[in-house]
Formats: sequence, C-alpha cells, structure tokens
Amino acid sequence: MSTDRWNIVFARGATYQQTITVSGVADIASATLWRVRCAMPNEAPFLEATTANGMLTAGANTSQKIMSIPAATTTNFPLGNGRFDFEIEWAGGITRRYVSGSLAQVNPEVGET
Repeated sequence: MSTDRWNIVFARGATYQQTITVSGVADIASATLWRVRCAMPNEAPFLEATTANGMLTAGANTSQKIMSIPAATTTNFPLGNGRFDFEIEWAGGITRRYVSGSLAQVNPEVGET
C-alpha cells in the first residue's frame, strides 16, 4: 500500500486544497470514512477533516479524495508546527492509519503576529 506522502502547510486565513490518493488497497471502494486530523504538540486537534463533515470529497476515482479547508476555518488555526494523521475506516470498526505524525504547519499572514 502506498499513499501520497506530503506535509501540510496551511496559510492562516487562506483556503487550503490537497488531493489525497491511496494505491494498493484492494477494499478501498468499501471504505466508510476518510479522516485527516491535525494537532499541535500536547493539544487537542485543531482540525478533523472527514468525508462525513464534507472537508474530504470525492476525487477522480474511489482511491482519491480532495481535502478542502475554507479560509474561514484556517483563520482560527494556531500558528506553529504540529503533526497530522491520515486514516481510513471500514465497517466493523476497522481503522487503518496510512500516515502518522507527519508535519502540519500553520503560517501567519504577512504582518500577523
């Protein structure tokens, strides 16, 4: 199994968009939920983007989703370097984590402190 390997760099106050593609997952078409969760060290997540909340939407095929985070949401993100996990869930409580602890950075707008 492989996924796009990426670091997430948010510009606070700007819309973020990223295509997420997985390959080599035979049962991907039966997945029930995709999730990207971002947090700063030792803090609760500041973002949980899922197929259920509409921040992850259908891509070109069943192996792809488009993550779109609106500017109104990124405006409230804490500045700094955090981490993110990427998971996919299936019926019966099966969760597979494909990315764990990758960089999630939030940069300020010019002139913002």
